[in-house]
Amino acid sequence: MNPSVGKALFSPVLSTVLENRRESLILVGAGVFHLGLNLIGLPGWVCPIRAATGIPCPGCGLTTAAVQLLHGDIAGSLHTHAFAPIFLAFGLLLLTALILPTELLQRFSALLARFETRTGVIAWILLALFLYWGARLPGSL
Repeated sequence: MNPSVGKALFSPVLSTVLENRRESLILVGAGVFHLGLNLIGLPGWVCPIRAATGIPCPGCGLTTAAVQLLHGDIAGSLHTHAFAPIFLAFGLLLLTALILPTELLQRFSALLARFETRTGVIAWILLALFLYWGARLPGSL
């Protein structure tokens, strides 16, 4: 593998978003709004990829699975979309970043950036998400 490709794959992503409170607030706000709509039984946003192509995207079903998880239906949630716990964990991490004092957020973000750089955790999660999507795609067409 080209060293620059490996370096790009292991670049910090989550820690960069956490450092920017505005980006975190927008992501948390959109997520809470969307989950809130679903929790009260109203339709949320329609997947534009599925609407345009008829093919579900890798994230299709995440909201439903997250709502099931929030209601305590762990088995149903994992059956709907196995990445719901990771999705909610990222949301909680973003929410935590919004309430941390600036100094503590900077230290936490630096620690997370080192972890992301060493492990490439975000690249691995995205790879796993696409493999999971590919495995369940034939059954959802």
